[in-house]
Amino acid sequence: HTGEGGNWGSNDVTGFVSFGGFDVVEYYQLTDEHYLVDGATGCGNQLNFSHIVTCNLVLDSLTYWLETMGVDGFRFDLAPVLGRTPSSHQREDRGKQKQFFPKHTLLEKIEQLGKKYDAEMIAEAWDSWGYEVGNFPTGWGEWNGRYRDAIRRFLKGDGNTFKFIEQVNGDYCNFNDQGGPQKSIDFIVAHDGFTLMDLVSYNHKNNLTPWPFGPSDGGNNNNDSWDSGGDHALRRQRLRNFWTIQFLSRGVPMTVWGDEFGRSQNGNNNPYNIDSVATWNNYDMIATRSPHLLPTGYREAYHNNFGTGTNQEERNPLFIFAAYIAHLRNNHIALKQRRYGDMVLDAGNDVTYLFKKPDGVSDLTADDRCIWFLIDGSAVGDHDFLVLINMYYLPVDFRLPPSSNNYRWLRIIDTAAWAETDYNCWSVDQGTVIADNYKVNGFSIVVCEEIN
Repeated sequence: HTGEGGNWGSNDVTGFVSFGGFDVVEYYQLTDEHYLVDGATGCGNQLNFSHIVTCNLVLDSLTYWLETMGVDGFRFDLAPVLGRTPSSHQREDRGKQKQFFPKHTLLEKIEQLGKKYDAEMIAEAWDSWGYEVGNFPTGWGEWNGRYRDAIRRFLKGDGNTFKFIEQVNGDYCNFNDQGGPQKSIDFIVAHDGFTLMDLVSYNHKNNLTPWPFGPSDGGNNNNDSWDSGGDHALRRQRLRNFWTIQFLSRGVPMTVWGDEFGRSQNGNNNPYNIDSVATWNNYDMIATRSPHLLPTGYREAYHNNFGTGTNQEERNPLFIFAAYIAHLRNNHIALKQRRYGDMVLDAGNDVTYLFKKPDGVSDLTADDRCIWFLIDGSAVGDHDFLVLINMYYLPVDFRLPPSSNNYRWLRIIDTAAWAETDYNCWSVDQGTVIADNYKVNGFSIVVCEEIN
């Protein structure tokens, strides 16, 4: 859509100061009465990509930003609009108007631009007319809303077991024919919606809060959020759970600035119109155990959602943990595979993600909230990782697989509150050797690395 405004009821606020002044029929999708269509975008001024002039507008603009401005990628909002051909159908035939074409010439030419300039082309692959995640050409990356929903729900105890492991394993059913799991952009929160801190701090959006945190209109009413019972330590523990799962999943993790140290919007989940401390990054939060006790510069304070870390130094414990898990992924090729693995350990040169019950033997069943999860990194010359996930409220015993040939399991992560004094993570030199069994606290995750 273009930026003049929109048609809101009987009020025409478009002004038509740009493309409408050239050729409204050529550029825009219209009804039979020649009104602008406001269907897929919710913003008005929906462009028509049946026509070469509109497609060239996009391609010329992208080329300018690539060649002259030097950007290295694009994220396309409401990207399915780019893959429709409105002029090929009757204007009032909404069924055919909504049809998405993965082989649309514009989508393929955008993919070719990405290859030519080594630039990322990433789709928000849904709009009001359709959900097309997994249907874009292979050169595109795609925001994966299925990943977001499955991870949010499982990590608050919903027991959506099979959807959770499917997404951790790179959403195989939807991306195995798209060039690999790296086409799935794994995100839990984005620029709109709750911050990660707010996701674990509120049951409902809080958009009518006073300035500088609001007010705002709109915002999703279904956020799959949980306020963690108001328990500060549990909130911080759950933040570490999200970071751990996201960076050990197949696909490409996408995080939002400030989530690494607990940025809060006081529960506003649609702050599009807020230009204040609510949406700015307050980097002073990194140098304190109590980031939400910092002043905002306004009468309205931060809600103290984070509490105070139990670590001894005046350092944000979440920031230390987020940096650790990011470096762990960066340092291990097993966690960045462009190919899916089979379900057989030590077979071939692929990395298997194997999911079992806590005994490490039994197959999972629906509604399991405790998952034993092995990453077979040794198949590619890396280390194996064992992930023990307990989304039950009580501690659960997990069985570790036996090590062989002088290999040992080292605990390198435990997200439980007791370990916050050590920032919940340890280097290989500092890790504790674990054998046979390990008790995983409720709503926490343990990661072990196998080394010799």
